[in-house]
Amino acid sequence: MTVNRLQEARRRRLADPAFVAQVASERALMMEIDLRAAREATGMSQQAVADVLHQTQENVSRIERQRDVLVSTLVELVTAQGGTVEITAVFDQLRVPLLRQVSLAPEAVALPEGVLVAGEQSGSLRR
Repeated sequence: MTVNRLQEARRRRLADPAFVAQVASERALMMEIDLRAAREATGMSQQAVADVLHQTQENVSRIERQRDVLVSTLVELVTAQGGTVEITAVFDQLRVPLLRQVSLAPEAVALPEGVLVAGEQSGSLRR
């Protein structure tokens, strides 16, 4: 496909009101996570967080600049700063906790003998 054909296809898509509405809707759903502000509130430098995580300062900087991060990455960074993560869904007057961080390392949670963690099979117990 030539550049002109690609430009024409793009122009047609942008002229389609349904496509423009879909893009606007998707952008409205994007979250802004300000990991930098959280880190600065704790008084830690990127290098200090990187040292705790055994990563480079550059990697911590890159993660802080991302528009979207995995929940596990969010938990890892917040835990390195001594915090915990809570995620709650809010419906009018109803609040439903979706995530309450107990521990970053599953092996750090002592479970009684024979107790299964949700989603694990009976052959793989975590104690």
